[in-house]
Order: sequence, then structure tokens, then C-alpha cells
Amino acid sequence: MKTILVGTGAIGGTVAVLAKANGFDLHVVCRGEETAEKIKNDGLYLKGPRGEHKVKLHAYPDIESIDQHDYDICIIASKAYAMPEIAKAMLPHIKEDALVVSMQNGMCLEILADIVGKERAVGCMIGFGANLDTPTSLTMTSLGSFAIGMLPGYTSDKLEYIRKMLDCTVPCHISDMIQSEQYSKLIINSCITSLGALTGQTLGVMLDEKSARVLFLAIAREGIKVAKAMNLYVPPFNKVLNYNLLLLTDAKWFDLLCETLFRVIGKVKYKDDKSSSLQSLERGKPTEIDYFNGYIVRKGKEFGVPTPVNEKMVQLIKEIERKERKISMDNLKVFVDEGLIKI
Repeated sequence: MKTILVGTGAIGGTVAVLAKANGFDLHVVCRGEETAEKIKNDGLYLKGPRGEHKVKLHAYPDIESIDQHDYDICIIASKAYAMPEIAKAMLPHIKEDALVVSMQNGMCLEILADIVGKERAVGCMIGFGANLDTPTSLTMTSLGSFAIGMLPGYTSDKLEYIRKMLDCTVPCHISDMIQSEQYSKLIINSCITSLGALTGQTLGVMLDEKSARVLFLAIAREGIKVAKAMNLYVPPFNKVLNYNLLLLTDAKWFDLLCETLFRVIGKVKYKDDKSSSLQSLERGKPTEIDYFNGYIVRKGKEFGVPTPVNEKMVQLIKEIERKERKISMDNLKVFVDEGLIKI
């Protein structure tokens, strides 16, 4: 099937390289003429746990340059805030029955469905890590899994083709509750990705700090309380992190147990992961905080669930975006000083 992937950043670039290396033919839309020429002539390079690969791809410098209009599958691997406009711009270049995959962190499936139609919108849960070293060089930092699926009541034969393509990167399954799986990942992003942007550190470094571990629990506990109010089931992330346990008790012994679990998992699997939001800030770009902690805050207000810790996280990251606050581990003290967490 003719496939086009928009966005050759850390996640999209990794998927493109490994799909091409495993025999799938796809075109990509990158950023700028210079990058497109390098990808076409020199190739896109990836290193990491899937080995080293360098593949040449048919690359467009922007959506306006696309000269074909019969793609069966479109994968949008952009930041969440950019996805809606990209989806609209891609409509003239895809078939009427084409599927469009929203490969973003956060709850973007319903937004995509409003643009392309529920019968064409595919959500994706991303469960691996990667860094963009240069516009044409990437490092895969951790393995994990993918999940894809459509809104309740919708399906397509093309899902299996997409599953096989994504399976080249990490194991991928088709889910009949993709929004639940996305919310599970949203909670972990609200912890890891946002704290990475706040502190400037990788997960392994952050988890050595007691206040960071306590903050993880506070963010996740608010997130799962909001999900309960929404009547949304949230499965354990990676089959291990069962957030629902956080509803059982606020006892100190239980929090210490959860802290230990966070620390072990983070140190073993994700210790070298660099926050995607931190990478955005370093490139002078905005973060996706509105789609992570901001989503928890908005839904909390809608369903009457207090979310003071997530609200403070949004506030601090916005201050960093406006260059009113520096990225530093010292930012963790704000939550302690304001009584939002106790060490």
C-alpha cells in the first residue's frame, strides 16, 4: 500500500528507517529542502537496540511539494499541536478510503476524526524512546511496544498492514480500546516527559531524587482520579505500572512501594531517555504540555476533580517556554515549598 509519513523527528524517523530497512516502501515529508535532499541522497541514519541502519527515502521538503494524490495510508508523526493542520493539508493527497494515523502522545484521536472522518482515523500509543541527534541522524534509546486502533464501532482491513509496518520498530498490536491505552501513556508522559522538561535531566537521573519520585506519584494519582470520574478504564502501562492501585490508599508505606517500582522500571528500561519536551525546548519549540498534564487539568475541571499538582506543572512549563524560568532540578522545590507534595 502506498504510505506517506509526515515528520521525520525522533519517533517518525525511527519508524521510517526500520520500515524501509524491513522492506516496506514509504515516502516521507521532512522539514526543508536541505534535509529532504540529504535523506534522498545520503540517507536517514539510525542506531540503537535495533542495530545500525542507513536508508534512502523518497522525501518531500514540505506538504506543498507532494506531487502524488493516491496514498492509502498517511502517518502523521508530528507534535500534537501541529497534527490538526497537517491532517487538513494532507486530505488532497490521500484516497477517499485512506487511513490516517495520529502518531502523537496525548489524546488526539477524536481531534483527528473530526478532520478526516471516524472511518479513517487511527490512534496510536507509542511505547518506545528515541532522540533526534541531527535532522538526519537518530538514536533509539529504549524498546517497548505500539498499539493502534480506531474509535468504537470502526475498523479497517488496512489496520493489519499498519500493524506489520510498525512491528518492524517494536511489537505492535491492534487494540479495541485504544483511547484507554493512550490515556495510560498520557499519565506516564505527564510524569516523565514533563519532569524532563522541568529539570533538564534524563529519567535515570531524575529518579535518584526523592522529590521527583514523590511528584511522579502525585501526578499519576490525580490522572487516575480524573480517569475514574470520566469512567475511562486505564490499563497498566507496559503491563507493569498499574495506576489504579494509587486509588486504593494514600498510606506512606504504599507510596514508598510505588516509588521503588517507578525507580526500578525507570533505571532498568528508560534511564537514558531524554524527554521529548526537553528536546523541543532545546530547539526553541513549544512543548506538548497542554496535551499531557493540561489534558488532565481540563478534564479534572470538567468532571469536578481537583488537579493542583498538574496545574502547577503546566504553569511552570509555560514559564520555561516564555523564558521566565530556567530549566533546573531546583524547580522541584516549588512543589515542596507550596505544600503540593511532602518529602
